[in-house]
Amino acid sequence: MLNTFHRLFTLLLSGALTWIFSSPSLADVDIHDLLAEDKEVVVGYIEFPPVFFTNDEGKPEGYLIDLARMLMEKKKYSWRAVSRPTRRMAIELADGKIDLWIGLSTLPEFTDATLVGDSIVARIELNAYWQGDKKVINRVEDLVGESVVLLHGFSYGGAISFLRDPVNRIRDCSAFNHAQAIGMLKVKRCDYLLNYDGPMRLELKKQPVQDLHRKRLSSLDARFVVSKKRNHAAMLLNDLENALHELVAEGKWFLPPP
Repeated sequence: MLNTFHRLFTLLLSGALTWIFSSPSLADVDIHDLLAEDKEVVVGYIEFPPVFFTNDEGKPEGYLIDLARMLMEKKKYSWRAVSRPTRRMAIELADGKIDLWIGLSTLPEFTDATLVGDSIVARIELNAYWQGDKKVINRVEDLVGESVVLLHGFSYGGAISFLRDPVNRIRDCSAFNHAQAIGMLKVKRCDYLLNYDGPMRLELKKQPVQDLHRKRLSSLDARFVVSKKRNHAAMLLNDLENALHELVAEGKWFLPPP
């Protein structure tokens, strides 16, 4: 009786193992694919055309949104993009409500809460703008004692602490969008404006400014920033880096010079 039971159990176990390892739904599925499909990747972005923005149809657009789309398709991740104000985006990334940000890695909220990629994905230029015959601004420190239009929520690559420090006697006019910032400069609410090249060029097409001067102050490097609270965060970052270099090799993306 026991021998019969033992033979029956062995037969059933052997059949079960054969089914498991021969089944295409398990044997042929890469463990990476299972992990990639574990949870969609939530990509955070800010309204910063042409880098990223929400179009008239309410959909995310911009060249870093296009990059995110190519990366996710290449590595078979499901994903969606959500627009947030800069500081809220940073807080939600640190909290794990957002998984990925492609942009500046220097925001204070990211400290000890994120993994940052090695590759410089894109370079974003910060310029000083002014009208007429005013002092040339070559660096942020030259703004000491001046009046400056600043975009609300922008960290300016970490320079916001310097710009807001009372010791530096910088009077700032706070603008909530690029159009308002240019308007403040035109009516001389403040003498200078700090803004990024891409969105500034776009807005200047709509409202040109006479006798406008500009000086590049810095080039800000965009990198992959992944929330440590994302499941398999290190794997996601590694996949993004690998996919990026695959796109470069295919001629579908170009990295900035070192």
